[in-house]
Amino acid sequence: MDATDAYLPISAGQVFFIADTHFRNRDLPGETERRNRFLVLMGRIPSNAAVLLLGDIFDFYFEYRSTVPKRYFDIFHALHQCSRRGVQLHFLGGNHDCWTRDFFPNELGITVHQEKIRIACQGRKILCAHGDLAMKGDVGYKVLRAFLRNRVVVAAARVLHPELLGAIASSVSKQSKSFRTGPHHEPIARKLGATAHKRFFSEGNDVFVMGHVHHPLHINEDGKEFLILGGWIEHYTYGKLVNGRLELEAFKE
Repeated sequence: MDATDAYLPISAGQVFFIADTHFRNRDLPGETERRNRFLVLMGRIPSNAAVLLLGDIFDFYFEYRSTVPKRYFDIFHALHQCSRRGVQLHFLGGNHDCWTRDFFPNELGITVHQEKIRIACQGRKILCAHGDLAMKGDVGYKVLRAFLRNRVVVAAARVLHPELLGAIASSVSKQSKSFRTGPHHEPIARKLGATAHKRFFSEGNDVFVMGHVHHPLHINEDGKEFLILGGWIEHYTYGKLVNGRLELEAFKE
């Protein structure tokens, strides 16, 4: 199949793009406010819309055959309510929450994608990725990523008790906390934006949307649009497509 034919046609009056909310534990500073803002936004999504969740929605999500993390119940409920009223939901796992099974599609009505999401909507061809592979180099991370997504490794991890695996993940997350915030995200975003038109539009798409880098950036040049969503840590920003026009918006009460 040609890359230009691989786009899923969807009909939606509005398309929302969200990434890097990094929901963790309720007792952490700022978590309640961040969750409440997300829940309000989900409640505003009209029934004729689509929502694309582009990874790291959860700071750690690992699904067992019959067990899911209860600390995300309010998020699950909000997404389920969206699905019930007709919102089309799509999920792409990030480097923190790629270990899904069948809970999302079977219980929440969410279509799960691997590596990329390609949609054709409102006259636009939109290619979405989490973005953790967008930076050139970083061979060590790419090797680790392949290891952590390996089927044998994932199957072995499911032998561990959920509490033990969660504790390990929490420890690793604390060590990488500095990457979630900080001024170093802006130069990374600018560097990606400077080369975007040479790197991210080779699949017949005229829009490329990504997360992972927690600094919002929107570039529109020669009819091609590059969007880094920015996340839900500091900026509370997300993408929105209406009438073929892509906008970077910030949450408002």
